[in-house]
Amino acid sequence: MITKKKRSNRLSKIKKYIIILLLIICFSLIFYYFLNNERVHYNQKLTGFWNIEIENSDWIRDSNYCFLDNNIFFTKDSVNLPTVNTDLPFFEDLKKSKGTWKIISIDPDTIFFNVPHNPLHGKYAIKFYIDSNGYNGNRNLIYKMELKNDSTYLICNKGFVRLF
Repeated sequence: MITKKKRSNRLSKIKKYIIILLLIICFSLIFYYFLNNERVHYNQKLTGFWNIEIENSDWIRDSNYCFLDNNIFFTKDSVNLPTVNTDLPFFEDLKKSKGTWKIISIDPDTIFFNVPHNPLHGKYAIKFYIDSNGYNGNRNLIYKMELKNDSTYLICNKGFVRLF
């Protein structure tokens, strides 16, 4: 009789451990899904052309750089930062503006541009918002992105036309 109680106690303890383990696994999978889903959300927000608003941006560097354009182009896993004018042929300068990007953290939102030969290479705090004032007061929605680190403050935009 006593051995049956001990056996049933052991079985109930084992069942409790199994249930707790299954709950931990379920919560871990749910957390991973939401974290991964947030990264996909960033991919959708970032993909495409972004125009750097030079008049609203600021960068402090030791050297003076002459950018040939003011666009940032994101694909799923690569980035083209503004091309820097050097003494090299144009296509060599263009190659040096290509690299990869990666979301480092979600809270706070941080992105890393891995483009070693570009002055905008590095880690940035990133923030998205919608400017409802539009261009010249036209009230069209402009999707904007703010990139900020210790020596750089960039405002980039994508324009959307108000449909209604």
